Amino acid sequence: MAVNQIGKVLGRVALALLGLALALLLLEGGVRLLGISPPADPLPPLWEPHPYLGWFHTPNSGGLWYSEYGEYQADVRINTRGLRDREIGYDNPDNVYRILVLGDSYAEGLQVALEQTFAKQLEARLTGGSRAVEVINGGVSGWGTDQEAIFYAIEGFRYEPKLVLLLLFTRNDALNNYGPLETARVKAVQKPFFELEGGELVVPTFPFEPPPGTGSPPPPLLAFGDWLRARSALYRLTTPYLRKIPATRRALGPLGLLGGVGVALADEPALPVTFEVYQNPPSAEWEEAWVLTGALVRRLDEEVKTRGGQLAVVIVNAPEQVYPERWTAISKAMAPSKNHSWDPGTPNRRLTAILDEASIPYLDLLPIFQEVAEQPEAPPLYFYFDFHWSPAGHALAAEGVESFLRERGMLNDN
Repeated sequence: MAVNQIGKVLGRVALALLGLALALLLLEGGVRLLGISPPADPLPPLWEPHPYLGWFHTPNSGGLWYSEYGEYQADVRINTRGLRDREIGYDNPDNVYRILVLGDSYAEGLQVALEQTFAKQLEARLTGGSRAVEVINGGVSGWGTDQEAIFYAIEGFRYEPKLVLLLLFTRNDALNNYGPLETARVKAVQKPFFELEGGELVVPTFPFEPPPGTGSPPPPLLAFGDWLRARSALYRLTTPYLRKIPATRRALGPLGLLGGVGVALADEPALPVTFEVYQNPPSAEWEEAWVLTGALVRRLDEEVKTRGGQLAVVIVNAPEQVYPERWTAISKAMAPSKNHSWDPGTPNRRLTAILDEASIPYLDLLPIFQEVAEQPEAPPLYFYFDFHWSPAGHALAAEGVESFLRERGMLNDN
C-alpha cells in the first residue's frame, strides 16, 4: 500500500514537472517568436585597467550596446585614443575652436548613437558660425571628478581645448570622489583617491596598483546562469525584472543564477548609498566628500587656466530631481531620521555654492529639464529603467548649454 502511494506521489510530481517544462518551452517559443528578448551576445568589453585613471576605454574596441529592458540599442565604437568619438588627432591644423567635454556616463552616452550624444549635438548646434567648432567627448562611465581632472592633466590638454566643459552629476559624483564612501559602495578599490590634509589636496601615488583581491571562488551557479543567458530568450527577458525584486535578488543573486550583475546587486539595500546625497544636513562622510569635490574642481580650474583655457561646469541632474513621481517613489524607501531631512535640491545647492565661491561659470540644467518635463506632450528625457538621458535629454542639454555659452560670450578665444 505504501509503495503504491509513493508511486502515485512520484507520478504526480513527474506530471507537474512535465507540465512546467512544457509551459516554459511554450513561453520560450513565444518570446523568440515575438523577438522581445535582449540579444544573446554579451555587452562588449569597453574598458580596461589604467595606471593613472583606474580604468579607461580600450582603444579600438566596440560593439552593440543595449538595454536588457529593450529601451535602446546603439553601435558603440572607441577610437584609437580611447575616446567614444570619431578619430580626432591632437594636432589642430584647421585651427577649429575646440571644446573638451569631461564627465561620466552622461557625457559618454552609450545609450544613444554617437551623433545623438550631448557632445555631438552641441557641436552640431555651434557649427555654422564664423569659425568651425569641434566638441570632443571625454566621458567615461563611472568616473568621478578626480579621474576627469587626472585625464585632463595627462591627456585632455593635448587636444588644446579653448574651453573645458565639466559635467557634474548630482547623484554620485561627490561619492565617487571620496575613498571611504566609494570603496564601501563597490566593495573594492578600483582607482587612486585624492585626500585632503589641512585643506590641501594630497595627490595619490602613481602608477595606481589595485590591492590584491580576496580570491573568493565564483558563485556556484554563475556558469549555469551564463549558459542559460546564451541559450534562453526567456531567461534574458525575465532576469532583469527578477533582479528588481529584493527577495529574489537576495535569494538567487549570491548563487549566480541572475548573472554577474545579480551577484553584484545581491546585497544592495532598498535605498542605495548614492541616494544619501539628498540628506540635509549631510553626514560627516558626505560633508568630507563635498569638501573634497570642491577642492578637485578648483584644482581642475587652475590646471585649465594654466594651459590657456577656460573651465565651465554643467550640473547634470538625476531623473528623480526632474520628475516628481520618481522622487515620490524613492522617498518611500528613505528611512525617517530626526537628524536628517530628504531634499532633492540638496546637491545642487552644494555644487552652486562651491562654484560661486570659486568664480567658475556654470549652468544648472535642473530648471530647464523641469520646465520641459512638465509639458504633457514632451518626450521622456531619461530612459525609464536606465537613469541616463534619452536622445531628447541629450538634445535638451545641448540646447541649454549652447544658449549658456553664447549668452556668456564663452566661444571667443582667450
